[in-house]
Amino acid sequence: MVTVNKIISRITETRWSKLYIGTASLQALIIIILQALICSQNTLQARLLPEPEGGAFVLVNSSITDSDIPAQASDRLGRIIWENIAFIGFQVWFLVMVFDATVYQNTAEILALAVLNAICAILGALQVVDGNKWLERLSKTEYSTTPLETARWLEVGLSCVILIFACMMAYLSYEMSRQFGWNIYKKIGADVQMQKMYRMFQFFVLGLKIDVFTQFLVSLFYIIQFGTKAENVVWETGIQIVVTVLILPMLYFARTAGSTESYGRMITFITFEAIVIVHYSLILKQTLQPNNSWYTWICLVLIGIVLCAGTGILGGICMNNFGRGLKSYVQRGKFKKTQEDVEMTKTSNNNWQIDED
Repeated sequence: MVTVNKIISRITETRWSKLYIGTASLQALIIIILQALICSQNTLQARLLPEPEGGAFVLVNSSITDSDIPAQASDRLGRIIWENIAFIGFQVWFLVMVFDATVYQNTAEILALAVLNAICAILGALQVVDGNKWLERLSKTEYSTTPLETARWLEVGLSCVILIFACMMAYLSYEMSRQFGWNIYKKIGADVQMQKMYRMFQFFVLGLKIDVFTQFLVSLFYIIQFGTKAENVVWETGIQIVVTVLILPMLYFARTAGSTESYGRMITFITFEAIVIVHYSLILKQTLQPNNSWYTWICLVLIGIVLCAGTGILGGICMNNFGRGLKSYVQRGKFKKTQEDVEMTKTSNNNWQIDED
């Protein structure tokens, strides 16, 4: 059972846990401020430009002329603004996950967050490349590019900051993973097969947590951005809205499927993941457009497809392990408390106690 005292105890347990939480918090604060400043400059630049006629994504489907560049840039800047908001959302999600990984002392989660932070650094560099492209195009027109020039230098600084923090978090993640070395052994025991099944379940739950960003937040920001510009709701948009609304309930549904070892629920979730991949393909169809590909979102969607398929595969592996004795170790709430009482009874003759998560 997680309590305030337990959270404080885990965060302040060692100097590495303090540094890990402190560095992640500082990273989130600085990057959110920089992204907010970049977003404001992009908004100012977009207001200086004419809005595209005929709705979103129209200019990119026709031949591009110099007279089209301002309106096309306005449309692209509108998307970049949502990218800025998405990056802010990622930092909030990342910080919550850092606390979650520290409190539950999950090594897999710690290492996965380090990898995702490195990917974030790469996507930050893409922002600089994309910004330079549109700055170069707009410099050939009569419109002022002062806000976009300011945004470019902020993006360069942001890329450097993200890279520095990514390196720091990678090292701290390594030290934190060493700190958590004995947790699975103390919880599961020496049964190697049981440890493997438990690790698979941990990776499955980790996949669900990552999907909160790669599936829900990415889809939500895309739907809002596209929905605010589309004149009519086409069937693709209807599917995307329905899938986006169902993502969070289905992720929770999958967690209960694993802890209760329900074949029906797990099969339903795996089927839903296949539908999410179709949903991603529709987003790719709308973003892969001539002369104006939405690079950052394409990367996020491709990452989402890989992680979505991975989560579905891990769900299948966990389903294959149903009925093999793991159920008692993956309970939550009152069911977990009952299991803790049983385990404490079993180990009452030992000279040490297990600190359960």
